[in-house]
Amino acid sequence: MADPHRDLSYIEFKCRGKPAHCCPIEEEKDGEPWFFDIKQYVEIKEYPPEAFDNDKRVLRRLVAGFFLSRSVLYKRNHDMVLL
Repeated sequence: MADPHRDLSYIEFKCRGKPAHCCPIEEEKDGEPWFFDIKQYVEIKEYPPEAFDNDKRVLRRLVAGFFLSRSVLYKRNHDMVLL
């Protein structure tokens, strides 16, 4: 009997002994994390005090891709799955 999976390619996994950290996100110059303004706007609909009209427009567009549950901010995927 022929193997039905013989034409499939295989995936090779490598296990690491230590966790890998890629692109660590640092705090912004104002001491807040990158998502602070997004979370503030979702919670209380308040713009940062130094925001210009273009910044406000960008923030409103960004907020559509996030969901706040209690104090946890989730990013929505293109198919509305929360990440």
